[in-house]
Amino acid sequence: MLFLNNDDVARVIDMPLCLDSLEGLFHELARGDAVGMGRMDMYVPSGQEAPYHRLALMVGGSRKDGYACIRIISDMVSWPMVHGHRRENKYAREPGTWCGLLLLFSTRDATPVAMMNDGRLQHDRVGAGAGLGAKYLAREDSHTVAMIGSGGMARSYLDALCRVRRITKVTVFSLNPANARQYAEEMQARHEIEAVVASDGRSAVRGADIVCCCASAIEPVFFIDWLEPGMHVIDVNRNSLEPGFLHAVDVAVRPGDATPYLEKLPPEAFYARGGYLGYVAGQEEERALVPRVDLTPEVVDIPKLPDLMSGRIPGRTSPEQTTWFMNIGAIGPQFSAITGAVYERAREQGLGREIPTELFLEDIRA
Repeated sequence: MLFLNNDDVARVIDMPLCLDSLEGLFHELARGDAVGMGRMDMYVPSGQEAPYHRLALMVGGSRKDGYACIRIISDMVSWPMVHGHRRENKYAREPGTWCGLLLLFSTRDATPVAMMNDGRLQHDRVGAGAGLGAKYLAREDSHTVAMIGSGGMARSYLDALCRVRRITKVTVFSLNPANARQYAEEMQARHEIEAVVASDGRSAVRGADIVCCCASAIEPVFFIDWLEPGMHVIDVNRNSLEPGFLHAVDVAVRPGDATPYLEKLPPEAFYARGGYLGYVAGQEEERALVPRVDLTPEVVDIPKLPDLMSGRIPGRTSPEQTTWFMNIGAIGPQFSAITGAVYERAREQGLGREIPTELFLEDIRA
């Protein structure tokens, strides 16, 4: 089995690989040759400054690639108020470190073939999903991007958008002006485009062809009355947009299902951040700390990208239409596709650390 850290992944991953992997995967999903289970989270009170430990699981696999993948995230989580907005903070062991692992298995012989850190791959995966959404939904003449947020996802989003549209300008807003300025400088140099820092979110999105909500807020950062004809909106979590946004846009599409949807939830479960199904331990006052999302059937039933790509549903039919790509769903299969591609490229280049596969096999039937 091959172990790859983030540095190894960074040496082989790029946006074209991610876009190609995901586009192939979504065609497989349309044919029924790939499958995934929605994300599920488990919250246990920690007794620490961060009040909860969260363990998150995502699973997916496909016929063509011959891989199945599980992503495991272990976070200490809290939800403080920052500049008047509620945010999610997370870390493992101490602020500034995180724990996310990707385990890749062969569907040919059921053996584990790779384990890798998920940080770099996760950013590029989400960005590539945004790029595919724009490829199939944004106007062909889209040139300007508004970016709400200035972190890693904001970088990968713009990387992907510049691959699928001829982007000439990005306007960025962040609650941290220094981060926004740094983002603008980096993106202007990397993509050779105009980059402007906005004083507020409303100013950033005014006149933009594509709007990206890449903030870590667990409350809306984009509002219905900000929509303009022809605008394409992409989010990065279920909480970024004002409630009722689904009814405000002309066309809404998501990658796939994001979480198991249950009409009757067990008493310890509810839909938490991102709309993911969370099983939450603790007393009533502790459970009240975990942000909840009202996941309705109409959100679950938003048309899926594989159906759009295969022509089973219509997408944008006029330049004036507003479109929304809810960039949450089919998470496990996406990881399977990109993790498999990264593993194969890394193996060809002799990267990573070999771990004996025998350590993970046993002679007792489970």
